[in-house]
Amino acid sequence: MQLSVIYELRANNVKEEHIETIMQKVENRLSEENIDIELQKLGYPKIFTVDYDDYDEYNYDDEDDDKY
Repeated sequence: MQLSVIYELRANNVKEEHIETIMQKVENRLSEENIDIELQKLGYPKIFTVDYDDYDEYNYDDEDDDKY
């Protein structure tokens, strides 16, 4: 899993020194959530998790699906 995480971080333009720092910090607690927490601490956006509550700003209404 570590190699795929590093690949994703590189693909999202995370600096190599930040990748090393993140991987050291989450070494014993490797999870998508923990990686995203460390990314945000360094000023990057989340890569691995989504906050569905943030989508409320688009005023998506499930009832609109019934019209189609």
